[in-house]
Amino acid sequence: MFKRILGIFLALALTVSVSACGNDKSSRQSQEQNAVRYIETEIGGSSGLKWPVGSRVNSENQLVFFDRGVGEAGRFVTLSSDGVPGTEFSCSLAGNVRAFALDAQDNIYVLSSEQQQDNIVQNLTVLSSGGEVKQTFELDVLGRSGDGAMAAAGYSDVAVDSAGNIYLTDPTKNIQVLGKDGQKLRTLGSLQYESLDIDADGNIIAGNFGMGKKTIEKLDAATGKSIWAVDLPSQNSGMYMIGSDKIRYSKADKSIYHMSSQNITRYDSNGKLIETAIDFKDYTILAAGNNIIDLCMDAAGNIFVTSSSAPSGGGKITPADGQSPDKAGDGAPSGKTVDGGAKDGKVIVTGGEIKYEIYRYSKDSGSNSIKEKKTITVSVPQSNRALEMAAGKYQKEHPEYRIDVQTYPGQDNSGSDYETYVKNLNTQILSGNGPDIISAAGLPYENYVSKNILANLSDIMDKDKDFDINNYYTNIMDALKSDNKLYVLPTEFSFNILMANQEVLDQESIKIDSAKWTWEDFKSIAGKVTQNSGDGGSRAALPAVGPMELLNLFTGGSYSNYIDSQKKNATFTSKEFTELLTTVRSFTDSSLADSSIKTDMVSVLDAAGRGALVFYPYTITDYNMYALMKSAFKEKLSLYELPSEGASNGKTFTSSSLYAINNNSKYKAESWELLKTLISEEVQAQSTQSGMTQSKGNGNAGGPAKMGVGGFSINRAAQLKKAQQAIDASTGGKTRMMMKGPNGNISLSPAAMSQSDIDYIDGFISKLNKFANADENINSIIVDETKAFFSGEKSAEETTRLIQDRVNTYLGE
Repeated sequence: MFKRILGIFLALALTVSVSACGNDKSSRQSQEQNAVRYIETEIGGSSGLKWPVGSRVNSENQLVFFDRGVGEAGRFVTLSSDGVPGTEFSCSLAGNVRAFALDAQDNIYVLSSEQQQDNIVQNLTVLSSGGEVKQTFELDVLGRSGDGAMAAAGYSDVAVDSAGNIYLTDPTKNIQVLGKDGQKLRTLGSLQYESLDIDADGNIIAGNFGMGKKTIEKLDAATGKSIWAVDLPSQNSGMYMIGSDKIRYSKADKSIYHMSSQNITRYDSNGKLIETAIDFKDYTILAAGNNIIDLCMDAAGNIFVTSSSAPSGGGKITPADGQSPDKAGDGAPSGKTVDGGAKDGKVIVTGGEIKYEIYRYSKDSGSNSIKEKKTITVSVPQSNRALEMAAGKYQKEHPEYRIDVQTYPGQDNSGSDYETYVKNLNTQILSGNGPDIISAAGLPYENYVSKNILANLSDIMDKDKDFDINNYYTNIMDALKSDNKLYVLPTEFSFNILMANQEVLDQESIKIDSAKWTWEDFKSIAGKVTQNSGDGGSRAALPAVGPMELLNLFTGGSYSNYIDSQKKNATFTSKEFTELLTTVRSFTDSSLADSSIKTDMVSVLDAAGRGALVFYPYTITDYNMYALMKSAFKEKLSLYELPSEGASNGKTFTSSSLYAINNNSKYKAESWELLKTLISEEVQAQSTQSGMTQSKGNGNAGGPAKMGVGGFSINRAAQLKKAQQAIDASTGGKTRMMMKGPNGNISLSPAAMSQSDIDYIDGFISKLNKFANADENINSIIVDETKAFFSGEKSAEETTRLIQDRVNTYLGE
């Protein structure tokens, strides 16, 4: 069992030998497994493109790009493998180009869509290599059903075989086959496909990349019979971006390539995985924080990858002709109008800019061997996009170093194996080795500090003349200090609050002093606002929250208030904790919580909009949920601090992203520079910052309503940018979200955010002064021992005594 792993390993510090590190290699995923085999070169700077959104390779081994253009019609442009522009022609098709393919004669088959009132019209246009329109075929028309309703996805990719037959994918349908005259011939396959290509034998290689299981399948193009299908492993990284997945066939090596937002994998003609050809975090492509959007390969075996950003500063884009870009994953949502021109691959737009990069990956002849580089290791249970972006930036600025991000994937390569991570981390450290940078999220890091395992970051910061601590939330860093010194560096933080319908509280003449109220006060108020029947309808204080979920919410997933880490003893038999357990059970046993209102976001927003819910406990990580709840509560939203049992224990916060430097690292200075990059304004301000959770994802620390991962940035300037993005995204009233829930769909526009809303939330942030460290071992003990209490089998006194005994035993190990 994991419960005693940390104590046992620290206790055996003198008996663990260096050879104990051997088990680590079999369970973690490291860049060591695939030495860098490609040389990365950015070629987009001289291309003259303004907004590239698709690419192919023609019969002359030239890159063919569709450039969406800015303030002018789109165009097709050829580039050499070095990015030098060649021929081009304008493309004045109505609507938005979603995908295109080339045939053996370099004719271009263009999928486009155009919104016409409440419908989206889809067309397939065949152009000659010089841009002459040869044929146009009308495809399916996608309808909408009322204001705010979502249209079907539409066609997403196209391929053409040697006979001129055309194959179309739609994520909601099977493969559609058209003859060279545009007439529908048949449908193929049984899955919902998003991308496809044709191999050398005329077979179809298609990819199903839905939110569930992802599959690559090879089908007979004539019969539709499946030749083979392979399930793709789950991605073990922090951020999966819809629209990044592509399937392409390489004639050069007769291999199948699958690109995701995290890597490019190569399969043979029988569907066997050959290798991870390119792991993006090994290179610099992620340094700009862009979305990976397109892939193609030339006859020489070069791989070309395009990345593109959403506009910075929260700006939004539509082409100058007013047509909304609707292709998922092309790097820009619809919204405001583009203006300005292009320079060095950048397009200035209203509210921000588009950035793009085109990278060529050519096979390494050996001159750029990975052995020539110094390696900085970062050990984390699971990677995340912010870390990968920081690693890319560091490697770009320091080419003599490589960053080895070691991860510990869970079963079937999904999630993380946190127990193995901790076990291997301790084994390495106690043998005198270990990674240079450690993920400390979820660890009792004070134990590591007491054994001089972690470097003193306060000293490092003080000696760094280029580092200004005032650029960060110092109250958060101060709360993480041990003996007035900082050993762990947070990149984000979050805190628990109660969202409340202030209109109901005012109607009931209820005034809350959240600085003083207790759990008994909250229980009394909940009884007053609960309305079981009558003309006003039913109304509950809380949604359906289970006892363990409610206990986690009330404690923030941390029981540090009941533990003296210095004396290594617990006080769970105290009156305060006993009353807390009793209060939690009284809530779950009464009608104060409505069992029909689930805790998923859609159900909560629906109930709030109907006036059926008064309080919503929430781990607030950004401004977005605030805007939605403000809208649902008809602009009558208030935030309250959690009751504190009448004691002044400080305002707690949590962090799922903490890093530390190994005190034995020979690259302490370099590790610090990498961490500085990670908490820099550029990295922290990226929208891809979400998805930063490092700690074990068992739900204990976040409470029942932690809808996402990530949190508020530790960097003040980055957080200001995110605040402005939230304001920009919510203004205008044109954004409307269609959300699917267990009881049906709802349509909701976020309330307009103002600076006063931002200041309101920031007021809570400024008061945070106590870190609620969630020790997974203690959490497990409490989960085990409270089950019998919440089921009525044991008394509160007996339960707290059992908890106390087990926690004291654990602390003493």
